[in-house]
Amino acid sequence: MKLPVLLCSAALLFTSLAVAQQKPVDGKFPPPTAPAATWENLLAGKLTDHWTGMSMSVESPLIKTSPNPDRAGEIVLHIDRGPTGLIRSLKAYENFILEMEWRHLTEAPSAGGGNNTSGNSGLLVCHSAFPKAGGPYPGEGHEVQVCNLGNGSWYTSHGDIFTLPGTNSEGIPDPRFAVSHACGHRSMPVEFRGSKTGEWNKVRITCVDGVLQQEVNGALVTSLHRISPRKGYMSFESEGGAVEFRNMRLQELPGDPDLAAKHIPSLLPETMKTDYITARQAVKLPAGNSIVVADVKKPVALSALAEGLGLPATEVKGRVQLNQRDGKLSVTVDGKPLGETQAVAAGTTGTLHLELNGGAFGHVLIFTPVAG
Repeated sequence: MKLPVLLCSAALLFTSLAVAQQKPVDGKFPPPTAPAATWENLLAGKLTDHWTGMSMSVESPLIKTSPNPDRAGEIVLHIDRGPTGLIRSLKAYENFILEMEWRHLTEAPSAGGGNNTSGNSGLLVCHSAFPKAGGPYPGEGHEVQVCNLGNGSWYTSHGDIFTLPGTNSEGIPDPRFAVSHACGHRSMPVEFRGSKTGEWNKVRITCVDGVLQQEVNGALVTSLHRISPRKGYMSFESEGGAVEFRNMRLQELPGDPDLAAKHIPSLLPETMKTDYITARQAVKLPAGNSIVVADVKKPVALSALAEGLGLPATEVKGRVQLNQRDGKLSVTVDGKPLGETQAVAAGTTGTLHLELNGGAFGHVLIFTPVAG
């Protein structure tokens, strides 16, 4: 009976020594032990190698990049103040460890920054590729707060995380940390670790089987559990003053092979980029596989809206979605099928007429597959 005990003790000692030999991050947490080859650098190369539009264009003048002086071949992402919008990842993720650095370039009003200076950004995770009609945010997801607004009764500038309010999402703040009493779905930092304006913050976000937690500058500060959805895209938010991101890498972890459908939002059938259309004029539609989304504010004949595809003259209003895949075209309006699926000849292109009805359209998005 003593041999197993000795073996267990030896194993524990070996594990302890292995952990102790790892170089700590900011003196507190050991880094993940995975080899460097398993990390995906999300700000390597061009921005469009990993990110695309969602409720704003990835080519918006609010979005800028510059070479990362820390890592050759990588970029620093700069987001300026402007209308709230999101750019999303090309890939969807379930379980992962994500590390990145961010900093604000303008001071919070509470520190004398003045009007139009406060930083308010974030990283949204586990959401669909579609913004809600009438708003920039998806209908589900969770946000890792990146703000510089000071500290109030229901928010801080030190790493809040929360399930998006008013959406089809669930999440319970871990009571071992701090919980906002004014905003019950928000996990508040157990300690304030955020850097000063202009200084970089190092964060690690871990998302595993319904648990979402964040470390800020070496300390575990916030956590949600029982989150839903648990798989989806992630996106950067443009909302407040100038903010920058760099040194962003992600390590995927094994997913749940039995993940329930209720935990998965609407995902694209393949890796697709998004063109966020702002001009209210005729737009040539792509041939082949594509998804076209147009939020129609005034009734319009479908055949006039999407000309050249052989669609009926039925009047439509709301979210109109054209799904063209493998030579077949289907139409939904507010998620409900309109008519039957029809065949589309190879090479067929149509025209989306956004000049109709005085250009009374909300979000207009065209999804096409990413080559390769």
